[in-house]
Amino acid sequence: MESNHLPTTLLDLLDNRLILSYVVPFLSPSALLSLAAASKSFYSLVFVTHSRYTFRHLDLSTLPLAYDFKPSMNMESDEDYLAAPVRRAFYVLRKKAILSCVTTLVLDGMAVPATLLWEIFRDDAFNVRILSIRDVKKLDNEKLMQVLRHLIRPSRPEGSLKLKALYYFTPSESVNRSSSWLQNSRSFLENPQGITDVLGSQLGQCHISDRNLPAISSWTNGQGVLFHNPCWGSEEQEWIQLIEACQGLIAFDVVICHHAPGSEDPPSLANVALGADGCQKCHAAPELPRVFGQTPSHDLPLLSPPPLFASTVKAAQYPAPGENAKFYARCTRCLQDRRCESCNAWWCEDCYTPLSQRSKQARKSADEIKVHMGLCVQKCLVEELYTGAGEGGMWG
Repeated sequence: MESNHLPTTLLDLLDNRLILSYVVPFLSPSALLSLAAASKSFYSLVFVTHSRYTFRHLDLSTLPLAYDFKPSMNMESDEDYLAAPVRRAFYVLRKKAILSCVTTLVLDGMAVPATLLWEIFRDDAFNVRILSIRDVKKLDNEKLMQVLRHLIRPSRPEGSLKLKALYYFTPSESVNRSSSWLQNSRSFLENPQGITDVLGSQLGQCHISDRNLPAISSWTNGQGVLFHNPCWGSEEQEWIQLIEACQGLIAFDVVICHHAPGSEDPPSLANVALGADGCQKCHAAPELPRVFGQTPSHDLPLLSPPPLFASTVKAAQYPAPGENAKFYARCTRCLQDRRCESCNAWWCEDCYTPLSQRSKQARKSADEIKVHMGLCVQKCLVEELYTGAGEGGMWG
């Protein structure tokens, strides 16, 4: 007997809340709008039935640049003109009455003046819990700190602080999620073995994670320098005081480096990921490593990229399966002449004293020099010398 059941349609699949919540974070805003324009049913699914899930994670970093927009008579300054693409997106969402559904907002690389941040944080129509403003333009450090100080002021009304996590210090991903999704789609189309050979299609074979996607920075993989501090000097100490004041209120994608125990240097912003192995000699460090699940949340950084499937600090600080649960992080100051800039090997204060920090008497000793000219002597410096010794090399 022939079955009268019609085949499952795309609309039927996306009408499943679980499937929809796993698909839409990979779609760019333009792709999502194109889906809604396909039919009245899709429009209702995107903007009415499941709007809470379709716009929970909103990545506006793929919007056209400001010069693609015609200036308006209401734009009083260059900042208003440059922030026009973001404000236009906010206007559309506000008109559809779904602006409050956005709980994770990514504005990486866009023009985000302080006036736009004030609008996001003070307007009751917004409900942003995780905000990513990495590599943004037209945002001054001091103005950003003023906004954050206002948010955490003791006299703030109860329940007014909605922001829980802020990505600002680490660089944004070089490959956005929408292009990553398209690459996976192309691999399926070019794959003669069918859909079951695509990563993640076999149930139980691939754990879906926020951090399965490519990222250029990670605190957990010992990648070395994650960012060059944009606020050395007095501003750095202001940031440290602000981050400490935000403990338990707002989490950041950076941690504070207190240097080795006994150091008299003021704390710094840690910007070097050293991995989980510790010192090359003792495989530890004078300070304890940071361990996810054990170290207090305020001593852990937000991990890149921002979480796709939840707008919580716990999700933003949870490493993907296979990543190290512990790691060491320090600043470039306390690693000077201790770390190889090529392979990221380093030696702690208990195991090695750099030549520049030795006394005159100690410099005459036969103690081995571990790092010279930013390279480890045993491996990377030798390789550099051999590489440059040939014809046309730096030593040839």
